Amino acid sequence: MKHYYIGNCRICNQGMLEIVKEEGSNVLFVECDECEAEWKNPEDALNKKNGGRNQYSKSIGTCYDEIKLIKWDKYLI
Repeated sequence: MKHYYIGNCRICNQGMLEIVKEEGSNVLFVECDECEAEWKNPEDALNKKNGGRNQYSKSIGTCYDEIKLIKWDKYLI
């Protein structure tokens, strides 16, 4: 499965910010692939605002069409 990244994590400075979705609800969110910090949207993640952990259950991959549908494709690198 392809991964969709929006940049580097502003929390740990080691991981990449990835757009994923919550298994079961299919809600998209942003998660650091290293420290597992989570954000409700790319703008908050890139501005280091409103982040947290354990806000969502298990994350799974998403597809480009789902990202484009909610207009987050402009954040992709």
